[in-house]
Amino acid sequence: MPIPHPDARLDDWLTAIAAPAAAPAGGAAAAIAGGLAAALAQMVAGLTGARERYAAVHAEAARVEAQAAHLRDTMLALAVRDAKAFEGFTRALALPAATPEERAARAQAKADALRVGAAVQLELLAQLDQVTALAEAMAERGLAGALGDAATAVFLSAGAARSAYWAVRSNLADAGDGTAAGGEWLATAKGLLDRVEETERRTRHLLDQRVG
Repeated sequence: MPIPHPDARLDDWLTAIAAPAAAPAGGAAAAIAGGLAAALAQMVAGLTGARERYAAVHAEAARVEAQAAHLRDTMLALAVRDAKAFEGFTRALALPAATPEERAARAQAKADALRVGAAVQLELLAQLDQVTALAEAMAERGLAGALGDAATAVFLSAGAARSAYWAVRSNLADAGDGTAAGGEWLATAKGLLDRVEETERRTRHLLDQRVG
């Protein structure tokens, strides 16, 4: 099944992911979850900006709304890029491997595709870190009646971030990347995941305080 375009309907994405094909798969699904999280943050910001009693946070809500809208589009673009990266890995698997030269070329093509996939998921992690920060801001200061929606955005982002972190780690391991650059990618990924999960912990604490 063809990879959906970034502006495809959600049902097209769900159908493509459900199909018995190598891509789109988990990485694209994580990006779509991030897109949903960004959309929720955007919604809460819009609702907050429409309420006069929240006038003190209207400027912040407007910034969150604009940033979340941009991140929502970025997430869908990353879903496409991740699926294409995995298609590259699938093409590498299909390369001939009858001679030592062919096997070496095939191994290199596989490793290159895995590194591309790791790069996409690392970028996704960075975007998810931004989404959780925006959603947390709206959970703390946005429309009280939409607290659950802002918290859901944080939880969706956190789940997607865990997926992205393990994708980076797995891809680099499978690529046999023991370079200093690979180590830096892993350290960056772990730092981003830690930040996202700390935001998730704060959001859970906020819910414990506000929800009876």
